[in-house]
Amino acid sequence: MSSDRHPYAASTGEFAQRALGWAFWLHVVFLIVETAGGIATDSLALLSDAGHMLSDVGALGIAWIALRLARRRASIKRTYGYGRAEILAALINGLTLWLVVGAIFLESIRRLTSPPEVLSGMMLAIALAGLAVNVACTAVLFRHRKHDLNLRGAFLHLAADSFSSVGVVIAGLAMWKYHWYIADPLASLLIGCLILVSSWGLIRESVNILLEGTPTHLNIEQIRSGLEAIEGIEACHDLHLWMIGSGEPVLTAHLTATANADRTRVLREATMLLSSLYKIEHVTIQVEKEKLPEWEHG
Repeated sequence: MSSDRHPYAASTGEFAQRALGWAFWLHVVFLIVETAGGIATDSLALLSDAGHMLSDVGALGIAWIALRLARRRASIKRTYGYGRAEILAALINGLTLWLVVGAIFLESIRRLTSPPEVLSGMMLAIALAGLAVNVACTAVLFRHRKHDLNLRGAFLHLAADSFSSVGVVIAGLAMWKYHWYIADPLASLLIGCLILVSSWGLIRESVNILLEGTPTHLNIEQIRSGLEAIEGIEACHDLHLWMIGSGEPVLTAHLTATANADRTRVLREATMLLSSLYKIEHVTIQVEKEKLPEWEHG
């Protein structure tokens, strides 16, 4: 017997899509401005921030596409729907950030030995504008950051970019006031470290879901004990717990019931327990009768 529910492709609302679109186009425009400014001022920190913003453009674009895909209904060919689209998007976003970090570190180390002179006044003005753009976009996505990994990935991109913009502003001030041009590659190294920190958890959780690992917020042995505590249940075996998309846990299990147990009641109580206590709505349970010893057969 089983209880099947399909809550996939849950909508985050039209506002989330509009917010992603607005943030995407704003970043495209400022990416052009910041890249041109980095070349004109010869600022690696500004170009590093532009590289980070380029990853933001990719992240926001992928997030927007994945959000639309995730809202599509399940079909005959895609019986689970498109919930994994957001997980793939989150993984791509995280790995893209690591590529950006590699490029930043290489150029930063090269410039540490002989930092070039930077047009710090122009750099500082562009950095302040970039900080304003990132803070505004991060604030827009803040309310959606916990909905799924896809939006969380986009939010982390923007949040990390906001911190990196602060580093660029500080470096700009140091160069503008004290002509301390080594602050430019140092700020770039700081930006790279911030990117690594912000992306590690995202990549780890994405890989765990794609490998169908147990959700990190659920304890499978605790769930097993809870099911076995139901009156009439002797044992729980073949228990599997994984995620289709973030926020979409799936569980299958076999429950061995006593010979006189009401299987309908057992199934109902098990389903209610999983839904109310662990927020697991997609459940498939098979209730099996306990085999009687041969001497007890009539």
